[in-house]
Amino acid sequence: MDSKVKGKVRTMLCTIATGTVIEVGDLVGMTAGLIVKAGATTAKIARAMEASASGDVVIEVSRGRIEMVMDGDAVFAVTYKGTEVDIAMDGTKQEIDVTGGTTYKVLQIDESQDAGVVGSADDIKVRINKPLDEMA
Repeated sequence: MDSKVKGKVRTMLCTIATGTVIEVGDLVGMTAGLIVKAGATTAKIARAMEASASGDVVIEVSRGRIEMVMDGDAVFAVTYKGTEVDIAMDGTKQEIDVTGGTTYKVLQIDESQDAGVVGSADDIKVRINKPLDEMA
């Protein structure tokens, strides 16, 4: 699980790519109309609300700009609040690209007082900035 949800979440069912394995909490995107695990170059994302095994054909994913808690690829700083950022990959683990990625801007770091702990890369509050179900 790469993310933890904060608050209520609307969901939708989507067709998943053949042979795709996704864990609860993974961020997902869409390729050729099929759900795949999101990577650093994914332009629109959702959160997997359930796991899927190879061979599954449908998965439940989030709708809209949900709030989550994720780890960053570097430690949190107050100056990161409100910043639109990308996903960073550490092997297969998805993290917040707090130090640089601003090409796709799929996540936004929360602006609140409890957005993160300065000096820690753990449990940074973000929201989906470019949801999968949002029209361009």
